[in-house]
Amino acid sequence: MNYFVYNHHDFWQWDIPDNELMESEVVFMWADFPFRNEVKTFQEMGKKVIVYEHGFGALFDYELNNRDFIADGYLALGDESKESLIRAGVEPKKILVTGNPIYDDIKKTKHTGNKALFVALHWVDDKSIYNQGTFKQLIKAYPNLDWTVKLIDKSGDVVTEWFNKVEGGGILEDIKAKLPEYDMVFTPRPSTFESFARLMGIPVYVVDEEETYKELGDPVRVPINNTYLKIGEKLLKQKPIDMDKYIKRPSLSLDLILDWTKTL
Repeated sequence: MNYFVYNHHDFWQWDIPDNELMESEVVFMWADFPFRNEVKTFQEMGKKVIVYEHGFGALFDYELNNRDFIADGYLALGDESKESLIRAGVEPKKILVTGNPIYDDIKKTKHTGNKALFVALHWVDDKSIYNQGTFKQLIKAYPNLDWTVKLIDKSGDVVTEWFNKVEGGGILEDIKAKLPEYDMVFTPRPSTFESFARLMGIPVYVVDEEETYKELGDPVRVPINNTYLKIGEKLLKQKPIDMDKYIKRPSLSLDLILDWTKTL
């Protein structure tokens, strides 16, 4: 079966063939609602359009933000994403829980030191002022921690020791390689990055429960068992989070995924 992949943030971690779009029977996309005309055109051409969860919690967008589901099928990271799609109105037979190969080999590690990582907020607009202000509050409140900032090119200008571009190969592998060096993660809101930390057993502190960074029209984000921390409070030991319901491991093979598309 020929298939075509629109990779996004390097999150499609199965094989990407050299197939041309026009000769492919299946098109894997990271979303459908922003590309209604394209999806309709593909379907009119006889192609099946499958949306894959392109980041931790991404499929909750349909339920929380009333997105249209127009694809032929959806690949969910875990059972929680599947249940959210069902609540939004997607037929269960159109959902396959696959996991993602990027998570398969992550192991828990012990973290008893003081190396702290601030994951700067990123979005389509410049968040440098917000990030700088939040980071200054953190280092003032917790001066005994050894701080590093994780920054990407949509975060704005913050002095940092760890930088990635959003697009381009290797960003997820870079996270897996470097993250075990840190003992705790601080972030304004949960994201794909924090899913890696939680699987590694690294405490994650979400430091903006009020979501003060949001602007009018910004989408609602899923609160996936967040551990919120008011900056200045004591860093308490966190309760373990059952990540199995959010991320299936080991992930399904590409052959099983392609076989499933034939049933749609």
